Amino acid sequence: MGMAASQARYLGLTARKTNTEYEGQQINQARTALANQSANLWNRMLALQVPTAPKTTDYTTQQYAFTDGFNDYEIDSYQNVDYTDPETGEKYNYQVTYHYNQEVFKAIQQKNTNPQVQKVTNYNTNNGIEQNVKVAKDTTNKTYTVTDQAGTSAQFKECTAEDLDNLKALQSKGLITIDDIKDFYKADGTKDPAIYAKKEDLENIDKTATKEGDLPVYGVSDKDYSYKLGNSDAERLDLTDPVQKADYDQIIHDFPELAGVNPNEIWVYQKNGRTCYATESELNDCITSGLANQPPVNDKYQISSAIDYQKNLNQYYATHKKEDITRQEYARLDDKSGTGRYKNIKLMSSSESFALKSEETTDTASYDDAMNQYNYDILAYEKELADINAKTSKIQVQDRTLELRLKQLDTEQKALSTEMEAVKSVIQKNVEATFKTFSS
Repeated sequence: MGMAASQARYLGLTARKTNTEYEGQQINQARTALANQSANLWNRMLALQVPTAPKTTDYTTQQYAFTDGFNDYEIDSYQNVDYTDPETGEKYNYQVTYHYNQEVFKAIQQKNTNPQVQKVTNYNTNNGIEQNVKVAKDTTNKTYTVTDQAGTSAQFKECTAEDLDNLKALQSKGLITIDDIKDFYKADGTKDPAIYAKKEDLENIDKTATKEGDLPVYGVSDKDYSYKLGNSDAERLDLTDPVQKADYDQIIHDFPELAGVNPNEIWVYQKNGRTCYATESELNDCITSGLANQPPVNDKYQISSAIDYQKNLNQYYATHKKEDITRQEYARLDDKSGTGRYKNIKLMSSSESFALKSEETTDTASYDDAMNQYNYDILAYEKELADINAKTSKIQVQDRTLELRLKQLDTEQKALSTEMEAVKSVIQKNVEATFKTFSS
């Protein structure tokens, strides 16, 4: 190999060696980064805490109960204290909170969301015969003058629209027919009762020779009213009824703002099998609100009723219901058996001691919640562990690949070094030979 060729070969080998060294440095840096990642994953794994399953004993408490012969009591909690009753000098070692269940008579206010209140006018009606009356017809004024045996006269005039409700009341009682309504006359000036006679009957007497005869008359008087709520008829409160009286007393006790309402203006009705109470002013407000809220009828086929648009009605009822009563007071708890469980309780409010019943109770709801949390935590733990292992395995594969490449580079670099030494030796010999040639 000539001098020039040897030098070119040496330079090429030098470049290749430099490249392998640089690649080796890059691989070492990459392996260092992988080592750091692996260390971080290891620290993550060390930081993991294995979830611990809950124990039922952690959710089990000693539950105490006692009875005084009237009520059954359950102790909810007890706190150690050192208290002396200033009046009796008795010492108490605990402050206890306990509860019992008691039936109480209570008034309830309720919103009737569909009251359907209607005001119903009631009429007192009657009919009879006025005997031997005289009838004088005034054709010009279309009136009839009726004079009774005592000489008292009354002028009967054609009925107006104001009489329609009265005549309908007579018709509803079966005293007249609906066809008769248009043919009735009313005694002028009569109001309570309003007196009516049929035109045909007045004409028949007027047509007699003596203009005298028996006249059927009809009276409508004493207008009263009541209410209907849906299909239920309401009645005025009757304080002579012991049930209504008891309900009323409880209602005004629990809702004192109703004490100022006249009992005669409180109405009683049935709603869903329960006796309910409402004030007259509330009932009237419902009727008024329905009329105000009813939308205009724009379609002749539209069916609309004001009772469908009434506001909610405040109604009341009284009922017996179970109610938890909770109390807190000082007590003395005694453990004379040495079992660690209390056997007797002496309340500060009582002169007697009562035997305690004890049982272990487990808060299953809290235990189930804790177990659900544990199952969630164990799944999260296993997922995190699997994620760390998967990433670690991937890093190990990458590191082994880099390690293998590094070994290849090391082998290649040794081969390059050996070849470079050989080429260097050839160059050295060529230099020496050249100097010998010039020397001779």
